[in-house]
Amino acid sequence: MMKTRQNSLVITAIGNDRCGIVAGVTQVLFEAGCNLEDSSMTLLEGEFAMILVVEMPPELDLSLLDKHFDKVRKTLGLEVVLKRMILEKSSVSLPSHMISVYGADQPGIVYKVTHLLAEKNVNITDVNTKRVDEKGASLYMMVLEVELPSGLDQDSLKKDLEVLGKNLSIKITLHPIETLTL
Repeated sequence: MMKTRQNSLVITAIGNDRCGIVAGVTQVLFEAGCNLEDSSMTLLEGEFAMILVVEMPPELDLSLLDKHFDKVRKTLGLEVVLKRMILEKSSVSLPSHMISVYGADQPGIVYKVTHLLAEKNVNITDVNTKRVDEKGASLYMMVLEVELPSGLDQDSLKKDLEVLGKNLSIKITLHPIETLTL
């Protein structure tokens, strides 16, 4: 059974790239007494997007915090959405492996690779893709961080990825992620 993390939120914000977006959003959080626990922010084709995991003070009402974002919505042209978290902290996935995909661009690369992973119950924790035009050809690169389910035969997954890569005329590799102990 999933439980709500009472004071934890996921906040998404997206808008045309411009200076001050990160400062504007984090200022609202700071002034409301919120703590930024985790984030991912990126620029794609002129659009800046962020996903934030935030802990808010117990006495702060979600609708009031949402209202605090009205100024950045207006001045920075952002779409901002706040959502209560549904996961317990102990259920957070940690990636164990990295999958690299490289080859000639073609429709369906992301779908076919992720479909194979879904069939094997492999959880995707991060994806980055990039199309690069080089010497008159379009190359496609994708890097996925994944969590392999216990009991999955890694050699079998590697072989399935290699077969898929061969069918698509692209290179797909699976590597364990080395963790550092601090």
